[in-house]
Amino acid sequence: MKIGIIGGNGVAATNKLLTLIEEEMTKKGAFKDCHHPELIVWYATKALSDNSNSENFIEEYVEIAKKLKDCGADKICISSSSAYSAMDKISKKADIEIINPVDEIAKEAKKYKKAGLITTDYAIDKKVFKNAFDKICPEVEIIYPDDEFQKMIAKGINNIKDYHRFEPTESQTRPNNIFKKIQEHLKSKGAETIITGSIDIRVDYFERTNIDFAEVLKNLILKEALKSVIKYKDNNNER
Repeated sequence: MKIGIIGGNGVAATNKLLTLIEEEMTKKGAFKDCHHPELIVWYATKALSDNSNSENFIEEYVEIAKKLKDCGADKICISSSSAYSAMDKISKKADIEIINPVDEIAKEAKKYKKAGLITTDYAIDKKVFKNAFDKICPEVEIIYPDDEFQKMIAKGINNIKDYHRFEPTESQTRPNNIFKKIQEHLKSKGAETIITGSIDIRVDYFERTNIDFAEVLKNLILKEALKSVIKYKDNNNER
C-alpha cells in the first residue's frame, strides 16, 4: 500500500509528519530501510500561499492528487488541516480516497464534554472540525479561543514558518510559548482536552496535548501503509 501526501503547507509541518512516521517505525523495531513504508510526497508550496481564504487551491490539489495516483499512490492524505475543507471535492475529482484525520479526531473527542481547539482561521471559517463534530459527536462542545488569542494562533503559525522557532526558549515570540498561553486560555474556558488542529503547531510546540492532528494522521498513514511493509524480526542476528 503506497500512500501519497500532499504537503508543503507548510514545509516544516510536512517534514515533522515524516519525522514522526520514521521515529514511530524505528521505535517499533525497524532497522532497515525496507522496514519503512513507501510514501510519495508532493510539496504543494504554491497552492495556499497567495490567499489562504480562497478556494483556488482546490484545482491544484486535484491535479496533484491525480499525479500522486499516477505515481502509484493507492490512497492520499493532506498535511494541511485547512485543506480538508475541500476533501470530498478533491477526492471525487481526482478519483482517489483521502485519509481523513478530522473524523478520527472527532471520534477521539467523544470521551470529553468540552474540547479546546487550536487551529487556523480558515479551518474555523470553513467549519472543518465543527462539521465532523456535528456528525460524529454533536454532544461535545468545541471551545474556541477568544479573538485576541485566535490572532495569537495566526502569529504563532507564521512564526513557525520563519526564524522565530529557532529563538531562545524564553523568547515570547517563539511559537512554543505562544501556544502554551493559548492552551492555558482554553483550559480557563473549561476545555477538558486540547485539540492541536494543525501540524504547523506541532513543529515548535512541546506541550503534548490530548488530541494532536499530527499524531492522528501519522497513525492513520501507518495503519494503511504497514499493510505492505516488509516484516522484520527484532533480532540482532538479522541486523
